[in-house]
Amino acid sequence: MNGIEVLLLVATGQAVTPEQAQAALFSGCAGTDRPARVRARNRALREAGEILAIDSPCAWVLAQRLEAAIARFSTRTWPLLRVGIHRGELSPVDAALYRAFLTGERVPTTQRRLYDLLS
Repeated sequence: MNGIEVLLLVATGQAVTPEQAQAALFSGCAGTDRPARVRARNRALREAGEILAIDSPCAWVLAQRLEAAIARFSTRTWPLLRVGIHRGELSPVDAALYRAFLTGERVPTTQRRLYDLLS
């Protein structure tokens, strides 16, 4: 587990063991370089895609679903989370998207780019 993964766990309120924190600290810097953030963003988006793939759709349909979920999250949930006034639990898809947005990297919003990421 690298530094960005530990930071994402802490930011989403999940528990981090002292061993995980020490491993992240000793792995060199904080692991927050751009390639690490992009990998963490892509991992979170793929996880959101797995959750949305209830009926095993093709990658193009899955990218369409993920595009809609990102559009909804970025306009409704993300602004509330950013200012700290969101109430209640996040759905599994929203939790994965939250981790993707927390990386600070631009999240793909088009079906084509999401298809490339998922396939």
